[in-house]
Amino acid sequence: MKIFHDKYALAAIAAILIVSVVCLTDLVPEPSSDIEVTGVVTDVKRTQNGFTFVITDASGTATKCFHPEGSAEGSVCTVSGRFSDDGSILFANRVTVR
Repeated sequence: MKIFHDKYALAAIAAILIVSVVCLTDLVPEPSSDIEVTGVVTDVKRTQNGFTFVITDASGTATKCFHPEGSAEGSVCTVSGRFSDDGSILFANRVTVR
């Protein structure tokens, strides 16, 4: 194939590949930053790996959370962490009792 012997054709192919790779890497989502929720803790349950609980904020939104350490039922806490891939649970990396 003569196209591979032409330096300009090879340069054009290389440029197309580089642009394609750059465009594709921009499509990869950035890791989400920590979410912070403050509210009242309810429905505390012990699991094999820690505790699950529900935190209800001032607007009435309930968020299911997981943390290795438990929190007292009825306490007011601020929870900071990241949601699971499906968004069903907040994995808390910090729980602060208010």
